[in-house]
Amino acid sequence: MAAIGLLTACVYAAPAQGIPAAQGKFTLSNEVRWQGTVLPAGDYSFSMESASLPAEILLRGPNGAQFVMPAGRSEDRSAQQSSLTIVHRGELGYVREMYLAPLGVHFTFSAPKVPKDQLLAQGPETTERVLISAAGK
Repeated sequence: MAAIGLLTACVYAAPAQGIPAAQGKFTLSNEVRWQGTVLPAGDYSFSMESASLPAEILLRGPNGAQFVMPAGRSEDRSAQQSSLTIVHRGELGYVREMYLAPLGVHFTFSAPKVPKDQLLAQGPETTERVLISAAGK
């Protein structure tokens, strides 16, 4: 009887396993680096099964699908809209943060390694916010 009860519980729980914790869409106007991955300008969608670290974010875009993994995570239930924070320095742009409002979570990402002499030659740092259309459970 216990085995039948366990089997029944597993069958009814199975459909919930495929529901992502978050998903959404955004558009990049320029090429950027994101955790070692170079993303060309274009339309992207993403999904993640869990917002807990290590959170795997599956990106789908012009070059197919790839995973990115956040370096850090913090919670913040501010009134902000979901967005990507992109840092630009000269020709180099990279994703520093992703905020998902439905989850109230900020994910941080590592900056690409650039030698100091090249960094100084690239000039001052600017940031850009790219809005995300996101949903989460």
